[in-house]
Amino acid sequence: MGVIFKLAINNLRQQKSKTIIIGLFIAIGMMIVQVGNGFIESVNHGMEKDFRANYTADIIVSAPIPNGVFMDLFGITDLANVMEVKQIPALPDVKAAEKIISETSGILQKSNIVTTQGILMESDEFLLEDQDMMKIPVFYMFAGESDAYFKMFPNQKITEGRYPAPGTNEILIDERLKKNFYEYYKSEMQLNQTIYISGVSMQTLIREAKIVGFYNQPDENSAMYSIIYADPSLARAFADLTYGANFVQELPDEINFDFSTSSEDDLFGSDDDLFASDDFGSEIVTSGDVSFDDILGDTTLRDELNKTDDGAWHYILLRCEKGMSDVEIDAVIEDLNNKFAAAGVQAVARNWAHAAGTFTSSVESISSLFTVLIIILAIVVFIIIMNTMVISVLERTGEIGTMRAIGANKSFVRKLFFCESITLTLGAEIVGTILSLVVMGVLNLCNFTVSDDIAKMILGGGSISFIPTVGNFVSTMIIILVGTILANLYPVSSALKITPLKALSKGDA
Repeated sequence: MGVIFKLAINNLRQQKSKTIIIGLFIAIGMMIVQVGNGFIESVNHGMEKDFRANYTADIIVSAPIPNGVFMDLFGITDLANVMEVKQIPALPDVKAAEKIISETSGILQKSNIVTTQGILMESDEFLLEDQDMMKIPVFYMFAGESDAYFKMFPNQKITEGRYPAPGTNEILIDERLKKNFYEYYKSEMQLNQTIYISGVSMQTLIREAKIVGFYNQPDENSAMYSIIYADPSLARAFADLTYGANFVQELPDEINFDFSTSSEDDLFGSDDDLFASDDFGSEIVTSGDVSFDDILGDTTLRDELNKTDDGAWHYILLRCEKGMSDVEIDAVIEDLNNKFAAAGVQAVARNWAHAAGTFTSSVESISSLFTVLIIILAIVVFIIIMNTMVISVLERTGEIGTMRAIGANKSFVRKLFFCESITLTLGAEIVGTILSLVVMGVLNLCNFTVSDDIAKMILGGGSISFIPTVGNFVSTMIIILVGTILANLYPVSSALKITPLKALSKGDA
């Protein structure tokens, strides 16, 4: 084997131009793949660290996901009806779910939460300005159990004011949202100012709220959109978590429609009954004592049904014990789901990535796009290498014939060519690895960032950085090495089909 290796090195030296060309293709391809993998690794690592620490925790427990929709901590997306804003369903039996959670090992902290969306308004009427569509102060509203929630997520950087007090309409506003509000309304929000909030659903609900503080996100480059922190009583109104909504959800599947056999006269009376009294017109028109507030009758029940349900929650967020691996957390999730199913509790546990699906899905799309580009690049490099190898082998037909004529069998020649390819590929991969590390190091030193919120959401964050990993390097090197070996199969096989006599005659021509 030592002889073959020495011959391979000598042949590579003699064909410097082809060696350099093929080596550069491999090295550049290796560098591009590794820089891209470094970026994706950085995005995934940064987003996971940020969201688990500040928004989603490790596990999220919700009501079963409705069929045909995508549901996460930030709302419901119905691809069949994207124009309708649907509300997240409340957990049907919070206490039963909490009991199971308390009996499950590995969980360190728990907090219930209500989430919804809305728009900040300067007055009780919202004016839409076409030229400022991107500056509309839209936000997510998070409302958790005050003590438990802010103990679980204590990293908000309050710049002015304080946290909202329980049982009030007080709100804590993102500084970015404050900026958007000024750019849209040309009016600056102030501490202790009363402001209007509108829901984004078809209800067009409007509520007053008092600003008690402003804050910055824990990570200034976070992909997270603007958030308002509020008390659950305020958030439930916008999330349609009222007693009336719960009453509708609890209606029986079967309703008695026996009255459908009755005639219209039985239900509403006849036309003759309506005008039977001569005083009908005068009673309505001439009476000055009619109170229009009483026209709808007693509204006590309606008012009660419109009250927010104090026990309603969208999610239960769980933080696992420190040091637990992803495998161990997945085991806790599986344990919870098994217990929910066994107890007949309508709840499902998922990991942080599902909880942040609105944001992780965009990163997954970028990863998929990058994978497609890598495959295209690999195919192009493979074809170039194979064509170069074919030309190289055909040019060395005389050399092959000479080796065969002096006793070298096909196996020896095949090993020689493969040894050359492997040596060249490994050398080029080492060069490509060094180049990728240098490029990533230089780019990291430049500290590139993006400030646009939409760009942050698409890229998974505002910081453009690169994290090299051993696993990515090893897997890429193996893939390229296997590809190069495969690229050699055809040209070497073609050359070995030529007899020594023909090979020598071609070499002398």
